[in-house]
Amino acid sequence: MSDDDKIGYANPPRSTRWQKGQSGNPKGRPRYQSEIVRDAAKILIQPVEARGPDGRTIRLEAIEAAYLALCRKGLKGHKPSLLEAIRIMLDVGPAVQAKEEDRKNKRQDILDRLECMGVPVPKNSELRK
Repeated sequence: MSDDDKIGYANPPRSTRWQKGQSGNPKGRPRYQSEIVRDAAKILIQPVEARGPDGRTIRLEAIEAAYLALCRKGLKGHKPSLLEAIRIMLDVGPAVQAKEEDRKNKRQDILDRLECMGVPVPKNSELRK
């Protein structure tokens, strides 16, 4: 028996060996979950055109348009869509309010520091909102 015909550990049969140039992993390394989420986020922030309540075409992010479509379907009587829209609103609402409150507090802190430094800041200016 020659070396080429030897079969066993580390010597697979010739018929089952990789061909020259053939990859052992043709699909490549599997994508990580974070990459999938990042790609989905890129898609969902793309602008799309949607019809507003008055019939005009408006530009929204894809995620906003999807939520708008879900709400419209729910308001037409599709209970699962309405319940899902309400669930999303209850999940996201407090986070959005907290972020807005944090933004206002930071802005007020900056204005207070400016006043302490002697920079005049109008009391009823747009900056206070």
